[in-house]
This record gives sequence, structure tokens and C-alpha cells, in this order.
Amino acid sequence: MTYPFSALLDGYRRLWPNRSLAAGPLDEQESQTLLYETIRKELRDEWTHPRVRQSSEVKFYYAVKRVAASDLPDGMKVALIQAYLTVMEQLQANHA
Repeated sequence: MTYPFSALLDGYRRLWPNRSLAAGPLDEQESQTLLYETIRKELRDEWTHPRVRQSSEVKFYYAVKRVAASDLPDGMKVALIQAYLTVMEQLQANHA
């Protein structure tokens, strides 16, 4: 089963309830953009002080571990992990 980005964004909000994300109705393109941008910031550890930031690989590991351990439906877990993989590959491509 495939999930729309709006559902994936809701799943992300359930996993990280303290993250302030745009509220209100978003279309699929806006949901995808917001989800990918939020994941990019998370993997780049932009919400942490620069002196204690961790590498993207470490943040990716912790994020996948958190998604896998969540109570989200299995299909949504796979879709969220795929979103993380997509963003991580983009970050790796930008560093190469």
C-alpha cells in the first residue's frame, strides 16, 4: 500500500510531536516538500548547536531506528524510511 505524502507527514508528526511544522491543510506537493525539507534539516542536525552536531549517517541511523520501533503501520514505516533514504542520497550526492 502506498501512502500519500500528507499521511506520511502526519506519521512524521506522530514520531516527532515537538517539531513545529506548518499547520493547516497542505496539498500533496506541499506535503512532500515540507516532509523532505524537515527530514533534510533533521539529517543535517540543524536543530542542534553546531558544537554538538552529529553526522548525517548517525542521524539517519537514529531516525530509521525510531521509525522501525514506532507503532505506525508497517507500510507507513517503509514509506517513511524510503523518504529518509531519498533525502540521505540527495545529501550524499551534494557532498560528492
